[in-house]
Amino acid sequence: MSKKFIGLMIFVLLLTGMMSFTGCGNTEEKITKEYNVTLYFANNEYVQPGDESFEHMVVVKDYKLESEEGNQYMVLVDSALRNGAEGVEGADTLISDKIVFNEVSVDGGVATVDLAGATLNGGSLEESYLISQIVDSLIASFDEIGSVQFLVDGEKSESLMGHFDVRAPFTEGVTN
Repeated sequence: MSKKFIGLMIFVLLLTGMMSFTGCGNTEEKITKEYNVTLYFANNEYVQPGDESFEHMVVVKDYKLESEEGNQYMVLVDSALRNGAEGVEGADTLISDKIVFNEVSVDGGVATVDLAGATLNGGSLEESYLISQIVDSLIASFDEIGSVQFLVDGEKSESLMGHFDVRAPFTEGVTN
């Protein structure tokens, strides 16, 4: 074996060893944070009888949301709003298991909520509470959000379920 070949082998072994010690690759650690958020849910006292003397929404303040930084918007809509009404008297969510969130992102003060269109169907009450829960909760929970734009499968759509125009961003929910 030549000295060049042996030198090259030693170099490759040293390089491989250094890479294993330094954790070559994507070593960026995800930071989990706790967020105090405000969640909006359907008020059963209003929904069941349609009694206008009751508030349309039940508000849960200071809900503790744990999320990796950058994923807090998705965790709010896909987990906290889907499951957070459990144990809250009179509160219910209209975000059922059939609702699929593709992505939630924020840019320039606008939260974009992209929903899967294949499972979007329901009546006007279901659509109004879906919109209101998401819009009111995102805006109340994060100072960087001033409005919410809905997309269906990555594209602007006239409506989510055929009842409310969602082509423009919302600054408050439709039940307000």
